[in-house]
Amino acid sequence: MLASHDDPDERRARLPGRASFRIAALAPDDPDLLATLREWDWVTRSLLTRGAVSAATRPRLEDSRRIVGELHRVLAGDEPGEGVAEERQVFAVRAGGRVQAVVALFACPRAVFVELLATAPWNLLGPGDPADARTVRGAGSALVTHASALARRLGRGGRVALQAENPRALAVYERLGFQRMQPSDAPLALVPRGEDGWSPAVLRLAQKKASREDAESPWMLLDPDRPPPLVAVPALRRRAAPMRASHAGRPRSAPPLSAAPTGP
Repeated sequence: MLASHDDPDERRARLPGRASFRIAALAPDDPDLLATLREWDWVTRSLLTRGAVSAATRPRLEDSRRIVGELHRVLAGDEPGEGVAEERQVFAVRAGGRVQAVVALFACPRAVFVELLATAPWNLLGPGDPADARTVRGAGSALVTHASALARRLGRGGRVALQAENPRALAVYERLGFQRMQPSDAPLALVPRGEDGWSPAVLRLAQKKASREDAESPWMLLDPDRPPPLVAVPALRRRAAPMRASHAGRPRSAPPLSAAPTGP
């Protein structure tokens, strides 16, 4: 049976140097959860309307509001989402006496898939924004860590898959160790099949037909057993050594590579 917000058997998760979190499984249609998402939308709208946040924070809040709205519609049954509703799992992370982030997951043959992950708007505030006592850091990362641990327990090797909605989300997930999914990763085993099959975008990736638009919202994979990508390091240009002049003042030519060294 899925736990409610206040059940005592919630799992604990702690990231190094961050707050202590409680992670609980919830019913997707939990009325308290849906009310929390509506509250987040109201807070976000208020922050954007009052102009109380910096220019750097505004796009993060706009992205978050879209994700929170989609998550609410999916959990309320107003939108189909990525997979089959009966197979969806929902987890919430609590800290400071309130829900700080929510994730919807699917267990796929080779990974746990993150359908939607939303964090409370006050956790997106930056140094140039008004302080909010509710702010904690690392709630979203704690849910990614939880998804990887779940994938490990289910025999999926700790792999986590998702789709990055935009360049800002892509940068965040890359910092967490995600890499762009490749056709060789067997995408159809990493992404859930919906009532009408897989989404066209993941089918194009699996068939090596991904478009330029698909590359802007890439499918991502966190694989703990995969080495990180190599970072190209620019080669240092070596300064050419000056040629030694002969006694006659002319450059001395180098001997052929096959020539044996001569005596002094």
